[in-house]
Amino acid sequence: AAQTTNITMKEDTDSTTTTPPILEEVVWRDDLIRWEGGLNVDIKKKSDADGDESSDDGQSFLIDPFADPDPFEMFHFDFDLPSSNNNNNNQQQVLDDTDNKDEANNNTNRSISLQIRGYKTDAEQIWQSTGLTLWRASHYLCEYQVEHPELFQNKRVLELGAGLGLNGILAWRLSCTACVQDDESHVVETPIDESASEVCITDGDSDALVHLRDNIERNRPTTTTDNTSKVSCHQLIWGKDSSQKFLQHIAHNQKYHVLLASDIIYSAVIVQPLWETVYTLLEKEGGVFVMAYARRKKVPVSIDLVLETAVEWGFRYELVKEDSEDGIWVYEFRFR
Repeated sequence: AAQTTNITMKEDTDSTTTTPPILEEVVWRDDLIRWEGGLNVDIKKKSDADGDESSDDGQSFLIDPFADPDPFEMFHFDFDLPSSNNNNNNQQQVLDDTDNKDEANNNTNRSISLQIRGYKTDAEQIWQSTGLTLWRASHYLCEYQVEHPELFQNKRVLELGAGLGLNGILAWRLSCTACVQDDESHVVETPIDESASEVCITDGDSDALVHLRDNIERNRPTTTTDNTSKVSCHQLIWGKDSSQKFLQHIAHNQKYHVLLASDIIYSAVIVQPLWETVYTLLEKEGGVFVMAYARRKKVPVSIDLVLETAVEWGFRYELVKEDSEDGIWVYEFRFR
């Protein structure tokens, strides 16, 4: 999300070797944008705020007798993946061979199961941090991801405004499947290049980051193989300065092949910082930013503003998937 505050850096004074500064996380929640205008907010360092448990007016001690006693929800997902057989003819030969039916089932019924823990969509906590639940555009983007697993093979991937992390975690798990489609829609095996395959899942909201990191651990593969790509989670508050610091100190000056985002447009003030961030972090040669946008009556930001600003920043865009009845669109953005 948008923010002009400079993120502070902490030197590793305990190390005898020279190491890059660590970006210190700050306490920040997205209601500061939605309710207070967003750009001129007071941010505390996380270390300073950890001991600040109560407010001056004592509101932290108030209990709402009508609040849901169990506001949490576990969201379950099962994504069917393309068959890993080399082509349809080979698949049919396996199916015709009665001795190999078990093998055929294993090859044709590959899937990824995810469990994402967060808040119910009507929970009070969502008013403070919208990333604490799942929204419909994230589900729709998952469909596109499963349809195009090749996007994540041997790529450096970063999700912006991940919230609970559904799309980033799915990208991570897809990057471990080593299954991509060639130009003739045949599914072929591609080995994972560990030096090239990495997924970084980010959010600016400090509350969301707690649940995001928990969900990453919850969805680690049960068995570790050579095909397991790297995954990491970091705070990223959008804007030119913070993105440049992120690129230097977190990404080690390596830009990303793929950026992902869904349900991130909820205020006009974040549109410019969003494109500042995309411009800073996306590879100019061959990089793609995949964004799912959902129309909402109460959100006074149109997709037209997002697309016009993208063009101003030197991007071209393509509508690659849509559900016009439900008001959800997936766009791909690339440098012109």
